[in-house]
Amino acid sequence: MKKLTTILSFSLLLVGLMSCQKTKDEINDKTEFDMSYSTSVPIPSNPNYTVTTPVDLSTPEINTESSNKFKAESTAKDLISEIKMTKFVISNSAGNLNFLKSISIYLRTSGKGEQLVAVKTNIPDNTTTMDADLEDVNIKDYIFNDKIQFRLSATITSGLSSDQNLKIEQTLHVKGKKL
Repeated sequence: MKKLTTILSFSLLLVGLMSCQKTKDEINDKTEFDMSYSTSVPIPSNPNYTVTTPVDLSTPEINTESSNKFKAESTAKDLISEIKMTKFVISNSAGNLNFLKSISIYLRTSGKGEQLVAVKTNIPDNTTTMDADLEDVNIKDYIFNDKIQFRLSATITSGLSSDQNLKIEQTLHVKGKKL
């Protein structure tokens, strides 16, 4: 009986060690990392803005440099399974964001339609920085392109007597496998 217990214990230990190695190999094959982008979008002054008039604004094109970023992380675009936005921050260093009632943010790139990535409907008064509420969407096919652009559809609460410049910062989380 003692011999059977010893053999059974050794067998269980051996199976456990082999399953740990498989899990370790699977973990070592996976990679996760963040990519960050920053740009700005000007809002020209206009005393005729009203709450019922949505204003469409576009950022300049942003170079994704995704191939270089993937290479630095020892992966490639065909090994990426998911890219999701984890942060979208809007700020106005020249003042507060009181002139915004709501905002919807769309991601676009050549050859693809637009994708809603974030919204903010209740913008707090007297804030200079806010986090947009993110949509749970996989945007990898957009980031694989060389350039991306954001379109902001904003509802302005009243006329603007001076130009505003919104700074927008995004963080994307990438999941994939290593080369």
